[in-house]
Amino acid sequence: MNKKYSLIEETNKVKPILKWAGGKSSTLSQLLPFFPKSFNKYFEPFLGGGAVFFSLDSLKDSYLNDSNKEIITLYEVVRDDVSSLIKSLDILSLKYSEKFYYELRSEIPSIKLDRAARTLFLNKTGFNGLYRQNSKGIFNVPYGKRAKCPALYDKDNILSVSERLKNASLFSLDFEKIIDKSNVGDFVYCDPPYEPLSSTSSFNAYQKGGFSQDEQKRLKETCLKASKRGATVLISNSSADFIKSLYSDCEVHIISARRSINSNGNSRGNVDEVLVVLNSANIKYNS
Repeated sequence: MNKKYSLIEETNKVKPILKWAGGKSSTLSQLLPFFPKSFNKYFEPFLGGGAVFFSLDSLKDSYLNDSNKEIITLYEVVRDDVSSLIKSLDILSLKYSEKFYYELRSEIPSIKLDRAARTLFLNKTGFNGLYRQNSKGIFNVPYGKRAKCPALYDKDNILSVSERLKNASLFSLDFEKIIDKSNVGDFVYCDPPYEPLSSTSSFNAYQKGGFSQDEQKRLKETCLKASKRGATVLISNSSADFIKSLYSDCEVHIISARRSINSNGNSRGNVDEVLVVLNSANIKYNS
């Protein structure tokens, strides 16, 4: 198994390159005590901004996945050709304007490098750093209306991110196909699109089609199977009644998370989230 890991020291910390709704940077200190102290392979089927992956050291064999192909393309380019990406981002920053934002948003380049630069530019310059798609799968976040182009990257950090990704395998598949690769001694961390706390919540707008309650149920069953094989699985989600009911037969902990992205600044603050812990020693099976 890998050696005992820990959070990277603050001076050497690798930070996410994307601003991400529901990112785990602010809750890492609460999550870490529930992580296994050592493990073989690391799996993250809902990578998003990757705050958990980037904050852990000693990860030698990682399987990182996100259903959003543009996000995975970005990480592939950061891993394989970060210097060219930096040059592309510098060029985009010089073109910054509302008109250019909407022009870039309206088309997806055919060249991989250009697509990666587009994704990062839109994330940094769009409204509140959101990633959202409409029912047709088209990115539809409005312009952020900043007086000047914000920093698109931190050079030292993006180079560190590139190094951290060198030993990672990147995928854009259904979550079940990734979790099914896990086996005894492995660690799976799941941070799926959250179940909305109310009918007006918009977390599920991240991807075309959202993430239905049937998908939440399928995720649970897939994770239970992984645990039966001997993997340790942690699942983050909202404290919605549906989620509490779904995992009522499992070990569930409540953590406090800061909601940093909201269209209404007054609505940003701490909210309860659940953390489900599944392993072969503590699962209570109904059947």
